[in-house]
Amino acid sequence: MREIVEETTKNLTSIPPDWEKVRLSFSHEDFSQEELAYMAYESASWCSYAFRDAQAPLVKEAGIDSMHSGHLLDCLQFLLEKGLNPNATVNGDDNVLWELMWVDAPNLAAKALRMLLENGGDPYLRLPDEPETLFEYVAFMASFDEHSPAFFHIVQFWLVLMAYGGCLRDGTIPLKMLNGNSVDIFKDFEKYDYFIEPFPQGPENMGCWIMHIYEIATKTEVARY
Repeated sequence: MREIVEETTKNLTSIPPDWEKVRLSFSHEDFSQEELAYMAYESASWCSYAFRDAQAPLVKEAGIDSMHSGHLLDCLQFLLEKGLNPNATVNGDDNVLWELMWVDAPNLAAKALRMLLENGGDPYLRLPDEPETLFEYVAFMASFDEHSPAFFHIVQFWLVLMAYGGCLRDGTIPLKMLNGNSVDIFKDFEKYDYFIEPFPQGPENMGCWIMHIYEIATKTEVARY
């Protein structure tokens, strides 16, 4: 990447972003789609597991503020206004939509994903080295390891992808929608939560479970997985 791109990215991902320097760079430079994609990817990358890391005792004791997460949405909104294509890749193999999967602060990855999908992001985006589309990869992650600290934000991410058209290759979705609801409701993913119902214990049921997704305000189940 050009030196001006690296410098602008550094200013964009500082805590807090140095908006004066960032805007000055944009006033003097015409950045390419790959350069904008690089800035978006790095903004998301600086948030990867930052929330979980910030909860670690050693980080808390050291007083280290590693939370670029609080600035991610502003950074992405700024880059979209400057012409960012959410589907653009860096060196053909990195992309902000894929990197957002590892952003673990509550609600943040799904909010950022929603913003990018509403601005042309593709829920089926596939990178050259990946056999699966973005949706297929996330759907796989949502199908197991429900005890992982990352599971909550992966489920949110999965719901938002479906709300904006994500589905399996046969055109179906892996959810059973209930009470006449459609997946469009998950555009407002913040209104919904889920609980896991384990199957009865038995050798044929080990690790099996049902996910019940419900509206928080009414406690009404809206979907089942």
